[in-house]
Amino acid sequence: MSRRCAALLALALASCPGPARAQDRLMDLLGSASAGRAPSASSAVGPFVPMSGPVDPAEYVIGPGDVLQLNLSGSVTRSWDLSVTPEGTLFVPSVGSLAVAGSTLLDARQRVLQRVSTEYRGVSIDLRLVRPRAMLVHITGQTRLAGVLDVPGTSRVSEILVDTVFAPHASRRNIEIRRQTPRGEVRIPVDLQRFRLTGRGRADPLLRDGDVVHIPVSTTHIGVEGAVGRPGQYEIAPGDSLSTLLGLGGGPLPESVDEALLVRFRDATHLDTLGFKVSDVIQGRFDVPLHDGDRAFVYFQPRYHQLSNATILGEVRRPGAIPLEEGRTRLTDLVAAAGGFLPDADLAALRVFRASRFAGESDPEIERLAPLSRRDMTASEYEVLRARLTARREDFRVDWTRLRDHPDLDIILRADDIVRVDPVVPSVRVEGEVRRPGIMRHVAGRSVAAYVRLAGGFSNRASRNQVRVTRAVTGQSILARDVQTIEPGDLIWVPERGDTPTWQNLQSTLLLLAQIATVIVAIRK
Repeated sequence: MSRRCAALLALALASCPGPARAQDRLMDLLGSASAGRAPSASSAVGPFVPMSGPVDPAEYVIGPGDVLQLNLSGSVTRSWDLSVTPEGTLFVPSVGSLAVAGSTLLDARQRVLQRVSTEYRGVSIDLRLVRPRAMLVHITGQTRLAGVLDVPGTSRVSEILVDTVFAPHASRRNIEIRRQTPRGEVRIPVDLQRFRLTGRGRADPLLRDGDVVHIPVSTTHIGVEGAVGRPGQYEIAPGDSLSTLLGLGGGPLPESVDEALLVRFRDATHLDTLGFKVSDVIQGRFDVPLHDGDRAFVYFQPRYHQLSNATILGEVRRPGAIPLEEGRTRLTDLVAAAGGFLPDADLAALRVFRASRFAGESDPEIERLAPLSRRDMTASEYEVLRARLTARREDFRVDWTRLRDHPDLDIILRADDIVRVDPVVPSVRVEGEVRRPGIMRHVAGRSVAAYVRLAGGFSNRASRNQVRVTRAVTGQSILARDVQTIEPGDLIWVPERGDTPTWQNLQSTLLLLAQIATVIVAIRK
């Protein structure tokens, strides 16, 4: 034995008043000296056991294998790590064995302190749990893990019943802990789902040695739909009421209305309805017990916090998305919110793009007529095709100058409308059967014929009587002879003259000769 160990042995024997205490103190000192450190609880209690929170002395029940630490301070300083024996007793040096199994930690502490205080006077005494025991619990019923589990003594039901434990159709709200006590079997109901969804601590009790955790089959349900945090079906448990259902459903959302409806089965096939106010249930002014099949409906407020906007782009001072009030914001309001037009804005051709209500829908009539040529359609079919195609257009033009003089042209905007303000294009396009097609500078008062002459005049294939003008403002195509003035951006289109088949020429000649012959015969008569 080293000199240090011998000195510690002599000190321990000299300071301890009795043989039992001396032996206990000697073992503590020798263990500390051999490790080269001061005595500590961790050196005796083994590895750390994870726990969900502090142990409640009034709730924790002591059993075989628990390690307790007894500390004395004052005129006498002592510290012992004491294990509960398989018989359920605790051996306290100089005091003897005390039966503690089955007692709460609070009760065991009071009993030990009372006994130790008779041996050690004028000292402060403390008894604490430093390492919970390992114990066995049984899992039965609708589980994938039926059998015996080795768990720490501080385990709660929620810590061993993870989601992978449950079999299909297993109950999560009517679980039972079947516990043997000196007075017989006690059954403790556990509502695990309600605990996990609402955090009710009373639904998550501590387990004890030999507990049987039974998971039954889920057979009954209630439900909540609509403006709640967790709509859906839930298993019914004893004592459930309307307030319980709203709690399971996560409570009403901010966009819910106060009026709600409870639908329940009067019998197997007939329903009854009961209106209620959500605020009354939350504040405890109204509550009713629930039965199997009951379902609550909480309604949404229409357009709750719905913010619509339209977008204006191009030649304005503040382009971008601008909020609008559905049914009230007009085009002039949008332009004002955008800060007005820039100097180069083309006020005669503001374009508004609007999502078509026919988007994504097929039109059988359009699909039937679109492949046909104009010659293959009747006049009514042609007009139907034009009308339906026009209705599906997603853009239209607005003349800002006319709008200011005619307020009825100030359209009401819809959500997601896009207004495009293009720069002024002081030019006119001439295309088709002309000798030099292209873009020309617009001059106020210049006629269609003048623009055609600037484009080199008609080609040999031009159909001079069918010249059309496509308006930049409206997109409408009209005959040139019906146009009074040409505006910037207009398109002048000169179509090609069609070829007349030989048989049509022969038919026309024969018809003309027949008419001449008829006239001659009439004159002779």
